[in-house]
Amino acid sequence: MKRPILGVLLASVMIWQACTIPAWVNTAEQDAEVAAPIAASLVDVIDPALAPVVTLVEDGFSALAKTLDTYKASPTATNLQAVQSAFEAVNGNVQQLENAAQIKNATTQSTVTSVVALLTQAVTEIAALVPPAAATASMKARVANSAKAKHWKAKDFKRAYNKLAKKDHRLKKL
Repeated sequence: MKRPILGVLLASVMIWQACTIPAWVNTAEQDAEVAAPIAASLVDVIDPALAPVVTLVEDGFSALAKTLDTYKASPTATNLQAVQSAFEAVNGNVQQLENAAQIKNATTQSTVTSVVALLTQAVTEIAALVPPAAATASMKARVANSAKAKHWKAKDFKRAYNKLAKKDHRLKKL
């Protein structure tokens, strides 16, 4: 009598364990979700010519959050590759924004630099969350060559951004 119950219990635990989504997925998704409106806030601050690059960054973080959500629903190798591709796009777009943000006004330059630094940190944090076996070469390089992961979560990005928003009235608080 005890063996069949124990067998069913053991099988249930094994099935539940196999279906458990890794914690890094939820954290990365939350980071990406908060980074999208942070990126969008730059539209109110920068030269209108840079708006398409800002939109690319915002859309990239939104797409990354969606692919992470898809991966949560179905953690397959194909969906993990989609996460990696979305990450690569965000990484490239943030770097493009960093390179394009050549602003003459000191106040605007300071605000843009600070927001871009937050977005870069978000990319670094997400890259640091992905398990080494699943990370692409670009993700590994991003973690190795950029700002160090501070183990920030979405609330930390919100707090840092809102601190910037207090200094520059053009930014809307999150």
